[in-house]
Amino acid sequence: MTTFTEHVTVKNRIGLHMYPVAEISKIAHNFDAIVALYKGNKIAHGHSVVEMLMLGAFYGDTIKISAIGNDAEQALRAIVDYVSSYTDDQYPKGPDLDICAA
Repeated sequence: MTTFTEHVTVKNRIGLHMYPVAEISKIAHNFDAIVALYKGNKIAHGHSVVEMLMLGAFYGDTIKISAIGNDAEQALRAIVDYVSSYTDDQYPKGPDLDICAA
């Protein structure tokens, strides 16, 4: 089975915080593939919100994303597209949805 890999730069000014990693997990669950994200010597399973948060991927960081499985190429493309285009400007806004970037 072929592994597909791509590097992507985090463009979100707050980095990969709870909202974007939850979305990445949702995307990963839609495919028959195992997805992994790498930053330096850290690795996170694409289905695990906690592991992805622990990567500490901030604005300007380059992360590696790999996928293997029947839908690996499609999974990789969907996640790379999301990470490379996501900004907090797209985050749902409202009085009950404000986030704290602490």
